[in-house]
Amino acid sequence: MPVSQGIHVGTVTIASGITPGGGEADPDAIGARYYSMYQQRNRIEEVIGDLDAFRSLVTRTGGHGNPAGV
Repeated sequence: MPVSQGIHVGTVTIASGITPGGGEADPDAIGARYYSMYQQRNRIEEVIGDLDAFRSLVTRTGGHGNPAGV
């Protein structure tokens, strides 16, 4: 539903490493998704990458990038 003040709120979750030339994880591709959300204002959320795999990685590594306990 459009807001009379022209405000649009959305979120882009990046559940992937950002990699130049990495398809949807390419910085330019990510920027294009942000810009598309801004222009179209027809959605409030975008997820880049595999959110379930990212959650699993964070759980395994304790959020530090290394396997837990290492």
